[in-house]
Formats: sequence, C-alpha cells, structure tokens
Amino acid sequence: MDKKKLMRKKKAELEEMLKARKLKADAKAKKNDMAELILAHERKVKTKARKRKPPKKVSKKARADREKQRMQPEPEAVRAAQEEVGAAKFSTEAAYREPPSGEIPARETPRYRETDVSTYPTELPKAYGEDRITAMVRDPYWMFAYWEVTPESSKRARSELGEEAEGSRTTIRVYDISGIDFTGQNAHSHFDIEVTGGADNWYINTGWPNRSYCVDIGLLGPRGSYRTIARSNAVHMPRATMSEEVDERWMSLEEEFERIYALSGGLQLGEGSLGLREMMEKQLEMHLASEAVGSLFSMAVPEKERGFRFVLDTELIVYGATEPDATVTMQGRPLKLRPDGTFSVRFALPDGKQVVPVTARSADGLEERTITPTVTRKTTAQEAVLQH
Repeated sequence: MDKKKLMRKKKAELEEMLKARKLKADAKAKKNDMAELILAHERKVKTKARKRKPPKKVSKKARADREKQRMQPEPEAVRAAQEEVGAAKFSTEAAYREPPSGEIPARETPRYRETDVSTYPTELPKAYGEDRITAMVRDPYWMFAYWEVTPESSKRARSELGEEAEGSRTTIRVYDISGIDFTGQNAHSHFDIEVTGGADNWYINTGWPNRSYCVDIGLLGPRGSYRTIARSNAVHMPRATMSEEVDERWMSLEEEFERIYALSGGLQLGEGSLGLREMMEKQLEMHLASEAVGSLFSMAVPEKERGFRFVLDTELIVYGATEPDATVTMQGRPLKLRPDGTFSVRFALPDGKQVVPVTARSADGLEERTITPTVTRKTTAQEAVLQH
C-alpha cells in the first residue's frame, strides 16, 4: 500500500479504513493527513512483526555467494557502460555536451559496482602448462637452464621409447652449435647430464668459452635412445681472455691541434708562435699521459689508474677413486681415470648453488653408483677505501 493509492480513495473510504484499524483522526483532517496516519500505522505493525520473528540463519557459503553476487556488476549496467564508452570513442557529440545555460554539469554516477580486487591472484603461478626450456649465460664457462615439462609430454616421450621407457631418465643434452645453422642433427658435439631430485633448473659447465650452445630436455633410454621434449634458445658464451680483434682506427690530434692553435691566435704571432706551440704540446702531454704527443700522431690513452689491484676467485676440486676398469662421468661427461682408479677434476666455481652428480659404472655394466655433492658459493665485495 502506498500513498498514491490512498489519495485516490474518497474521504469516506479513508474514514472506514481508520475505523477498521481503530484509529481516530481529527474532525478537520484532510485526505493527506488520513493517508499519513494509515501509512504510519502500517509501518508500526510491520516493525513489531519483524521483531517477533527470529532472524533466519544463513550459512557461511550462502553469505559468501551473496556477497560475491553483490560485488559483481549487473549485466544491464555493464552493457550500458560499454555502450557509453563506445559512443564516446566514435562520436564527437558524446565527447563534449554543452550544459544548459546557468547550470553546472553534474558528475555522472557509475552504473556498475567495483569488483573485489581481493579475488585477483597475487602470486605468479608455479607452472604454465607448457613444455619449454630456457638457457642463460652465467660466465665464460657456465650456463644456467630452467624448464617445465608437462606430465602429458613426459608420458608421450616414454611411449615413444617403447621397451627402453622402463629404465629411462630425465636428461639434459647440451649441443655445441658454434658457427652453424643447427637443425637438431648437425651439432659439432654433445654431452648429456642426468637430472636428479626432480629438479627443474641446472647449472651447466660447458668447459669451453667463446662458443655457442643449445640445450634439450628429454628422456634418455638405457640403450642410448633419446627423446626430446623441449629445446632451448641458442646462447653464446663470452670470451675468457682479451679480444683478438684490434681496432685499426687511430685517433689523430694534428687537425684538432691546428684548430685550437688557430683559435688561440697562434697563426698571427709569426715567428714567436713557436713558444706557444711548445706550451700547448706540454698541456696535451699532461692530459693524455703519453710521451708520444710530440709527434702529434698518437692514440688517445685514458688517464692511468692506481697500480693497486686485488682479484679473488674460487675453484672447486672434485676427486675420488673407483675400480681402474670402471667408467666415471661427472654431470654426464666422461672422466679419465689414472691407472690406480683415482681421478680429480678442477674447475671454476661461480656464485650460486652447484649440483655436481658423479656416476661410476662397473666394467660389466651390472652395478652403478652415483654421488652428488652440492656446493653453494656467495661472494661479497666492498668498495675500495682510500686511506688519506
């Protein structure tokens, strides 16, 4: 019941409604006053009934669904907002509307509710469901690879291996592709590294700087069959020594000297210019720290630094012993044994965590053992301090 319906009734009808509700209006009351009295009575009755009725219990799930539905924009509001944006994008009339004279244009209220940003993910996913491997250069001798292999691809690779799937192992295959257009079959050489402990990343010692490499992740069967699951990008290892290329362009100071000499007025000094020329040569000698400036054909030499240097690096030595006729591999690469079965390997140890699996296999192939040392290096360097 609303006020409009009550106002359409006759005064006699309103008096009957007041009488039925045991309400009494003033003798001089008008229809508007009677309607207000009836509506106030109705509101009072509803309030009492609501207080007597216990609140309905709502489960946590129902409250969460109701809140989620409340926070989502209504379809009609979203559609209206999209139409409004599209009209503003293609219509010059929607971009600017002349307000009526004497009126201040009011800000339009949004037709949709803001979504709950707390439902958005705040962390990157641990996996993306794609087979891929990425290679990165660490230093001239080391590279780093990380990968993701989906269970479906691993299962497919095992089915392709057939009978060899039983003893297959996840293996990194590193190809030397220096100076060639790699097709998968034309690498200069390759070596394998068995992945242990369910790792999804690995530090790889290539052994040779200034060469290009590509890395596969796949399954290696016990008889040597290999099934590639993903192939990495190509990387080129940096040099470990000074570049063999020599810059053939030499910097000549003759023209620059003549220009400065002329601007200083030296060309107008006649025979007395010799002293000025000698003075400028000495100034250039001081700035270039070179004894060859007198000829005015010298390479620009940077200012000499202090002759104090301090360099520190770390190497890792791995040694062990086995039967002289056994086969030993480190990170998948074969090691040469001494006549007594001992061996030792020395290589650079970069910062980070290094996993170095070493596997020994008996000559008859019936026994195989693997020992995996894990070494972590962290180097810190402080800035130079000059003592005054």
